Amino acid sequence: RRIQSVLDEVMEALDADPRRIFSVESIFFLRLYWERNPEQRGRIQALVNSGRLRLSGSGITTPDVVLTDTEAILRDYLLGQEWLRNRGMNAEPNIAYLPDDFGYTPALPSILQALNVKMAGITRIDGMYFIGSDYRPRSAFPRPGSSAWKLTKELKTLDFVWRAPDGAEVLCHWNAFTYFQGDLLGHLGIIRWMGRVYGFQWRNENHVSRQIHRFARALEPLAPTPYIFCPIGCDFNGPLPNLPELLHRYNQHSYPATGLYVVNAGLDDYLELVDTHRDELPVVDFDPNPYWMGFYASRPLAKRMCNRTSRKLALAERLDTHIRVDAEFDADQHSRIPRGSSFGEQMAEAWDLLAISNHHDFITGTSPDAVWNAEQLPWLERADELSDALLEDVQKRVVVPPRPFPTPPPTWNLRKGRLEISTSHYRIVLEEERGGCFTSYKAPEGAELLTGPGNDLVAYRGSGGLWRMGHEYLGGRFKEKKRSSDSPASIEAREVDGVLEVKVTSKLGGTPFLRYLWFRGDSPMIRMAVEGAARNGITVTCRFPTRLRSETLTMDVPGGVLERPRCKLYDPTFWPARSFVHVRESGEQSDGFAAFLGGPVAPSLGADGELEWMAFRNAPRERAWIFVPLLSHPATGRTAEVQRFTYGVWHTPPGDWRAHDLISAARQVLHRTWSQPTAPDLDDYAASLLYCDPPEVAVSAFKKASRGPGTIARLTGHGHSGGTVRLVCSAQPIRRAVLCDALERDLHELEVREGAVILIPPTNLFSVRLLFA
Repeated sequence: RRIQSVLDEVMEALDADPRRIFSVESIFFLRLYWERNPEQRGRIQALVNSGRLRLSGSGITTPDVVLTDTEAILRDYLLGQEWLRNRGMNAEPNIAYLPDDFGYTPALPSILQALNVKMAGITRIDGMYFIGSDYRPRSAFPRPGSSAWKLTKELKTLDFVWRAPDGAEVLCHWNAFTYFQGDLLGHLGIIRWMGRVYGFQWRNENHVSRQIHRFARALEPLAPTPYIFCPIGCDFNGPLPNLPELLHRYNQHSYPATGLYVVNAGLDDYLELVDTHRDELPVVDFDPNPYWMGFYASRPLAKRMCNRTSRKLALAERLDTHIRVDAEFDADQHSRIPRGSSFGEQMAEAWDLLAISNHHDFITGTSPDAVWNAEQLPWLERADELSDALLEDVQKRVVVPPRPFPTPPPTWNLRKGRLEISTSHYRIVLEEERGGCFTSYKAPEGAELLTGPGNDLVAYRGSGGLWRMGHEYLGGRFKEKKRSSDSPASIEAREVDGVLEVKVTSKLGGTPFLRYLWFRGDSPMIRMAVEGAARNGITVTCRFPTRLRSETLTMDVPGGVLERPRCKLYDPTFWPARSFVHVRESGEQSDGFAAFLGGPVAPSLGADGELEWMAFRNAPRERAWIFVPLLSHPATGRTAEVQRFTYGVWHTPPGDWRAHDLISAARQVLHRTWSQPTAPDLDDYAASLLYCDPPEVAVSAFKKASRGPGTIARLTGHGHSGGTVRLVCSAQPIRRAVLCDALERDLHELEVREGAVILIPPTNLFSVRLLFA
């Protein structure tokens, strides 16, 4: 609705005043305008190349970086950069502006370092005030103990060096007073939004001067350098009319007296100035979460489809790239490459759809029902359909070695509603009278792990909506109502292909749910799934009450692994985790409990050791005091359909997440081959073709280069403790290797010895260009 008119106004404003610049925060909208207005392409190209139509990031979207797969984030920026480059635009933004994300992964500096992006701009962090989001007075913010409190009250800065858990750093600016602080520079009113002014225009000199001084008074106490930044740009607004003229008038008449000089410039310009004072800035280990928690589980289908599709596309691409590398050496292999360009076209279409789904109002599940049903879900279904077709195509062209049959299944006995399961790794009891839950979970000759029914489904009633849970704001509520362990269930068990499969049929507050469990004799891990639908206003969690007492949880996030406190700002605090969460008591000999999440999924830890995570959520609209709406959260979204959520657990022996390689363990237990052990494992096969020694550094992507020659391998080493790594292709010797960034810009040559790359990983997430024949 707005893109055509906004960018028409931008073109007119830039033509009218050569002093002016305008920033576009993502490629998606610029691409729409380019496609719809071919007569404007020459002007767009010239304005971008001259730096007047500025890009504050090369992403197709401004992606969510809390829930999105790491590789999907990197592709988002690569696809946008390549779109520019292929259309004659030479801009390569050195900034990632993410003004409207609902929190940020603490490993964002690691992701940006992998992209070779040096600067970032953010807005929404935990504990800050945001207009229309809460009925607490503005004086109640920032919340003590939050990231906003630390920056404003303790460090007194909006500019800082953000350091990730792996040591990666990025220069960062925080918009503490919203990303549209200066939008009413020439108006009196409440807000400019979507091209509408809720107020009226007021451009006389005294008003503009007062506004500038008001902005400066807020910003200057939090500026450790001689520069301050006042953002202009609420959602889908066009340029302020004659902005440079208003600023020029102020500078002429007021600057001599105030010493405050005002310029229309980009955030990248501002941060380049701040960077000259970098030594004066604090270095912050920063976890700006939880900003909001409800969206971690809103529209769970969106999150699971996005992440599942990303994994399938990366796998199909890896296998196809290996086939093509082999074909360079062996003419007989050419028959394994599909004729025509359909494979590449389908792959490009699927990645583009996936990049669009990264958007911070898409994967987050915070779009209205009409947008989700008419646009977003069909896009995801198309991307999922393409990924399945691409995998099927590749699978026909590879020969995957057969998998060994698993060891005998566990010993088990189902009698009078009590199922006992025993292996060399655990002793477990499930009981129908306790809702089909675990009533005992022990390591052999070990202590009981549980203090109550495990794998229990818990229903909470809340007043929250798509963005937040009810206990996050004044006037809201979030209360436990029912547990599946309160009602009897039925348990069925059977052996299939060496695996014990258990089905639990139960009810939660009158709503039916099915739980499935798969036990193998050769592993300490247990795979599970639950099917069901949450009623209106209900959030359903899966709970394991453990005897473990800990004030922290360890989990993986986009770009890294970190430890988080049990509670921050809210009780319970739900944290966004990607594939695992691990709880253990302090001490070298302490055992622990790991949950593997087919998510992303939000876990929480209670004071008495109850580990639970959100599985289903149907919270349509935020309300305070039952009836009062939250003004900044108007969207309604219902998730009443039956869905399926896959997860797993492991009562871990002593050792931390690295000792147990929980990232790999999560992939194993969540993969379909866990419950179908004789099925071909394409992931294992791909991992055997291009791999690292030691295996703590893993190949997460392998693709034909988008820029330059050869292929690109993406490597992650979150569990790597340091030292030299060998990168080996089992089929062909590597002739040359170059360290590059995720935008495929070469950095420096790497040593190749006897057909293998020898390197010390520069970071925990990096890319290498490989050339073979």
